[in-house]
Amino acid sequence: MYRTSGNKMFELAAYELMSANDAPERDPMDWVLEGSNDKGISWRVLDNRTSQFFEERFQRREFLINSESFQANLFRFRFLAVRDVHSNSRLQLGSIDLYAKTM
Repeated sequence: MYRTSGNKMFELAAYELMSANDAPERDPMDWVLEGSNDKGISWRVLDNRTSQFFEERFQRREFLINSESFQANLFRFRFLAVRDVHSNSRLQLGSIDLYAKTM
């Protein structure tokens, strides 16, 4: 979960995920990004991705958020599947970066 400083609200414009250094089968494939503006009591889906693949190690991929405008100060990812769910249930990521719209 990513908590912003204080009660300041942000509207996300995009985010980046970076694949890690080993085991491509552990890369995320399906996920949901959610935001909350009430301390995590309720969550709103900001982005939902399926069948995503990283072709290289340490590859950065940017995902634009096209959902309806929503300001939040708490964000979370729910990773639903990895690249090869039959051989591995572990997840690996090199990094996650969130980008807010400028106001």
